[in-house]
Amino acid sequence: MIKKYLTLLLIFGVNSLFSQEKKCNCLNELDNTSKLIENAKSYKVQIKKGGREIAFKKWKEEIKQEIVNDSLSNYFCTGYLQKYISFIKDRHNEVYSIPNNISENVPNYTKKIDTTLNITDKISGIYYAGSDEILVKKENDSIWYGITLKSNSDEWTKGKIRLRINKTKNDKFELFEFYKNGLLYYQKNIKIANGRINSTFWNKQNNYYFNKNFEENFTFKSLNPSFNYIGIKTLSRTNRLMKEADIFYENHLDKLNKENLIIDLRNNGGGSINQAKLLLKALRKNDEIDQIYVLINFKTASAAELTTLKLKEDKRTIIVGENSRGMLEYGYGNNSFSTKTECSEFKVVLSTKHTSKRLGKYEYIGITPDLLLNNNSDWIDQIINGNSEKK
Repeated sequence: MIKKYLTLLLIFGVNSLFSQEKKCNCLNELDNTSKLIENAKSYKVQIKKGGREIAFKKWKEEIKQEIVNDSLSNYFCTGYLQKYISFIKDRHNEVYSIPNNISENVPNYTKKIDTTLNITDKISGIYYAGSDEILVKKENDSIWYGITLKSNSDEWTKGKIRLRINKTKNDKFELFEFYKNGLLYYQKNIKIANGRINSTFWNKQNNYYFNKNFEENFTFKSLNPSFNYIGIKTLSRTNRLMKEADIFYENHLDKLNKENLIIDLRNNGGGSINQAKLLLKALRKNDEIDQIYVLINFKTASAAELTTLKLKEDKRTIIVGENSRGMLEYGYGNNSFSTKTECSEFKVVLSTKHTSKRLGKYEYIGITPDLLLNNNSDWIDQIINGNSEKK
């Protein structure tokens, strides 16, 4: 009996010790992330070889203080972890978590929601993203909350905080945004202008000319007597899609005989530039085209950005649209480094390949178009009618 009691006591003691050690708060997860990030190729290049360990540790202390001072830090924790790793210029490094229950993982705005208030700043107001509507309300001189007003999702009830905008000490803006699936995403140095929170869907006019939802992976159209159009939804490197790309180009490359060609890479998240090799090769040999317009937006990323730069080597190419995502200098090679944090089990995906140092100027900033397009009318029409403006 005594032996049985001692065994139970030992088990209880070990379990109690373990439970005391495993404290899943945001500060603990910051410590976990700081250990994991050392596995990223970009950490080894920029921090280790670059001699920036002290600066990176100082940055960690700044993030710690922000977490401590934020009463909603448990809700915004993944955003703080993303902000921490953004010190390293490598957008292929990711920390994220998609919650099972959005209502429990997203904070509520606890004050009265009044949409009739007089707006005294350019940021505040009603914003839209598809079927969702939020009130962006100024909380103080440095914080704005995006508060849910309407949504076709039962989980996004009125009063749920959809985003938070912070003015940073250098008078720039950063964004903590909950996607509709509950995933929290952090962005630094965002621009808010002309009624739109750039690099997001949120805008006051409820227009989405910058967006493109492709019905097919590959699209060819004759738009008018002088314009052809090719839309590429993805550059995914699966065997099926590589074969589909080959068949598409075999069937349509000989039709590129008009003065102008639009290549639409909006929302193309990348994959492999190899998928576009047939197109690139054919364009080099095509002397019937006078102008090539490459269309990009804030969701054009990775291999799609590399393809854009490859197309830009042709003197006939003009890049149009808005800044791309900025995922160029690093990549995953054949495999990414994937793991989870110890406590909350946030997913961590890290780069394993340094593509090219010369591409570092685009990281987080993206490729800036030669001609910027606005959100007032269809982007294809703006190209055809010459309504774009120089950067």
